Parts: sequence; C-alpha cells; structure tokens
Amino acid sequence: MTEAWYEGLPDDAFKTETDKAYEKATAKIREGLAQGLDFDSACDDLKIQDDELRQNIIEDMLKVLIAEEHFTKNVTLDELSAQLRVSVDRLESAKKSMLEDVKNDSIKALYREQGPGGAEPHA
Repeated sequence: MTEAWYEGLPDDAFKTETDKAYEKATAKIREGLAQGLDFDSACDDLKIQDDELRQNIIEDMLKVLIAEEHFTKNVTLDELSAQLRVSVDRLESAKKSMLEDVKNDSIKALYREQGPGGAEPHA
C-alpha cells in the first residue's frame, strides 16, 4: 500500500507556534514545581517574548493546577497555597475565573448544539 500523506510528519506538525510555546511553557512550569520551586519562581524562567501570551499561560497553568489538585484530588486551597507558595486570594480569584470560563464555554456549546433559534438540531 502507499504511504499516507501525513505519515512521517512530526507529532507537532499541525500545532501552531502558540500551541508549541504553550506546551513547552507548561512543561517547564511543572518541571520547576517538581524541583521544589514555588509557582512564581517556576514561571520566572519562561522565555516568551509576547507578554500577553506569557501571562495567559501562567494564569491557565494556575487554573490547571487548581483543577488537578483541588477539584480532582480534594486538596484544599489552603494546602495548595502552601504547596505553590501563592496567596489563597490568588487561588480563589483563579478558581472563580476558571468556573466563569467553564460556565461561558458550556453556554456557547449549548447554543452551538441547539442551532439557530434555540431548537434542537435535526438528525
């Protein structure tokens, strides 16, 4: 059989530069945390020229850690605050923002599924 056109392409062939930077940055933050750095110190070494992208990655990573530790593993925000060495207020703010994101994304998904006029799409 002939080889498919996509065989032999690198795993990240269809990822944007932003996606690649995001993955690299989150891996670097996790690596820093695993080495015992506090959250902000783990983020300090990120080499991203775009300040907005850098800030978004940091905010998203904090939300991911809240989801993994607080919601999945039932770690309290006080305990997570001590682990990451960030304030509970910062975690609460990130948690609130994350829940707002989930709410908004859920509403958008519902409208996409229902189609124009709010009716269920026809099969």
